[in-house]
Amino acid sequence: MNTYQPVNDPISVLASFRGSVVKPLAFQWGGRDWNVRRVNMVHESRDGRAKLVYFSVSDDANYFKLRFNSETLAWTLEEVWSE
Repeated sequence: MNTYQPVNDPISVLASFRGSVVKPLAFQWGGRDWNVRRVNMVHESRDGRAKLVYFSVSDDANYFKLRFNSETLAWTLEEVWSE
């Protein structure tokens, strides 16, 4: 059974930064570490001066939507889809 959960929690993310390219590698949420196996999609939007970068990522069984705020350097877990 697939489940959807809106979250909107601040998270700690291990990411690589190469030039202007950001790639999340792992994050902490819910008292555990989650490894990013795949970055499935990336898109950007603006909120005033801040560029918001959205990442659709997955591990072996779950899908997550992460948001990176380039102005504050804050990461947010927005959504979780579980199988």
